[in-house]
Parts: sequence; C-alpha cells; structure tokens
Amino acid sequence: MTPLSIKGKHFFSDIKPKPIADLHLVVVTHLLDNEPVFLECLPEFSDLAMILPKPKSINAQVLGKMEKITQVVIKKREQLSSPEIVAALLNDSVPAGDLVLVDIGGYFSASLSVLKERLNARLLGVVEVTENGHQRYAQLSDLDVPVVSLARSPLKGPEDYLTGQSIVFSAEALMRECHHIINGGNAVVFGYGKIGRSIAKALHHKNINTKIVEIDPVRAIEARSRGFELIEKEAALQGSDVIFCATGNQSLNHHDFGRVKNGAFIFSVTSSDDELDLSRVEGNFNVAQVTRHISRYERLGQYFHLANSGNAINFIHNAEVGPYIYLVQGEIIAAIEFLCQQPRKAELTEISVASRRRLAQQWLMHFG
Repeated sequence: MTPLSIKGKHFFSDIKPKPIADLHLVVVTHLLDNEPVFLECLPEFSDLAMILPKPKSINAQVLGKMEKITQVVIKKREQLSSPEIVAALLNDSVPAGDLVLVDIGGYFSASLSVLKERLNARLLGVVEVTENGHQRYAQLSDLDVPVVSLARSPLKGPEDYLTGQSIVFSAEALMRECHHIINGGNAVVFGYGKIGRSIAKALHHKNINTKIVEIDPVRAIEARSRGFELIEKEAALQGSDVIFCATGNQSLNHHDFGRVKNGAFIFSVTSSDDELDLSRVEGNFNVAQVTRHISRYERLGQYFHLANSGNAINFIHNAEVGPYIYLVQGEIIAAIEFLCQQPRKAELTEISVASRRRLAQQWLMHFG
C-alpha cells in the first residue's frame, strides 16, 4: 500500500460513522488501478451488498480483490435501464433492510420511478456523484426517494479541475503517438462546466487557440469573461483540429460527425454513451485502428480520429487526481449517513454546508 493510500485509509477511519444497523449499500463505481481504500471502508459501517463496476474502467487486479469482499456484477447501462433487471438484482442482493444506492452517472435514473415499489428492502435514497447523473435525475418529473447530489459540491471542484488537466495530458500523449502535436492547431471545448473550464484553462496556458461551445447563457458569459471566444457547433466542427467533449449530455450526435474537419482528433471526458451518439457512425465510416487507443474514421475523402472508442481518455493514464479523490469519496460517506439519519423529502438535494466544512477540516488534518 502506498503512503497516499495509507493516509486515505486513516482519513476514512476518522470520518466513517458508527455501524448503521441493517444498512445495505449497492455501489456503481470505477475500478481503476489504485488501492480501493474507499470501497474497503464501506463494510466497516454497513453491508456492502454489491458493486456494479462501470464496464469501461475495470482493472482486473482490483476486480479480483473486490470479488473477495463482496458480490461484483458487471452490467451495461442499457441493461440497468430496465426496472425488471434492476429490481431482480437488488432483491437478490438485499432481500430486506434499508438500502442506499451510490451512483456514478445516473445508472438507476431510468428505473427509479417504479423501483421503490418493486424492492423488498426499504430504499432510503440515491447518492449521485457526477454532473451527467445529476442531469438525469433532475429531468425526472417526480422523485420517489431523495437523491443526494455531489455533482455541484465545492468539495468536488479540486477533483474536477485536476480531471481537466489530466484530460489535456492524455490528449497530448495520444496525439504524439500518432506523430501529431496539439500546439499550432485550433481547439474547441464543448461544455464550459467545471471540467470543460479546466480543459480550456490548461489549453490556454499552452498557448493553444481555444474556443468554447456552450448552450447555457450563464456559462457562456463566464467563458467570454475569461477571454474565450464563443463559437457555434457547426463552425466549431468544421474549423477545429482538436475537439474536447465535456458536456456530459451528448456533445455530438451522429449527424455531427459528417461535419468534422479532416484530420481532427476527438476526445471525451466521460463514457461514450453519455457524450457521443455513435449508434450509426461505424456503419457510415470505415474504421481503422491507428494506435492502441486511436481509431481513424474515413469516408468519401473525410477522415477524423476518435480516442478510446469515445470513452474518457484520462482513464488510459489512470486519471490520477491525488488525495482530492478522497475528499469526494468522503462526501459520499457523509451523504449516505445523511440519508440514514432521518426520513428525507423525495427531492434532489445536497448535504449541508456545515457537514462539508467538517469534512474539509478532517481532510486538511490528513493531507493539508
């Protein structure tokens, strides 16, 4: 175990609640190439009933380690959109007691409206970590249970910032493998949220001409105030050598790929099924593997490059964000405890400012 992982273990030991009777957790998570100290902490105060690893970010060694601790079930998002499949999975793993779902990307959003009535356990609520998931739950007309979102928490800001930096690092590395460099070209960032903002800042610091596509007028004004030129989607596709997709809500549909500039590189910050509509693209283009992580799409004189099959490129290089990931995971634990303390309103909510301050203070004691 690395010194950082040992510090993380001590941090979780200090912030975890006392064992909560009859609490069961089902967790959607990445299983990356690092010590799963957060996941190992969860059984210390609850029953970690099941892990649902995101299929495109699974390290075999970590997977084997977690299979010794709990049930691990690998399912694609489309499978978890079926209430019948989700209810059967959860009822098999949690036949009774209280249940909290920890989500990364809104995996349970499609079935949530009917899920509560189909479960044997009492569903206390959902903890959602990502902006994409936040948007999915926010779009539901009615929530049957509370959803505690971390997506816009200030404690997640450092992780989002470093994720943006790691996206640019990975983009440069992948382009160099193809004998291209990012400098000298025109870049565009789709989405000026926290990660998109960080990507744009990193590109600007490298003196790369960077423009922004943003449909939210408030974020568009912020981008403009930081010196970035706003551009419409069609012009961005036709004039950009490097395209970063960071909306979390389908930057490019299948029509857009026909407008992409020749030779352009497309990079995503999240799963392809969230960020890109690739449903018809492979049928319309000839696809050739250029390097391990870069594919060339070509038809009728047009060609472009897609990285990592449209999935998050920072996972190629382990998506390392240092100790700040423990801050986000610590807030997940606080959100679980929040749902267990008393019945909560069925709404999209957050933990309190006071709880965040206590958590931040604990983090500073260990890592500050």
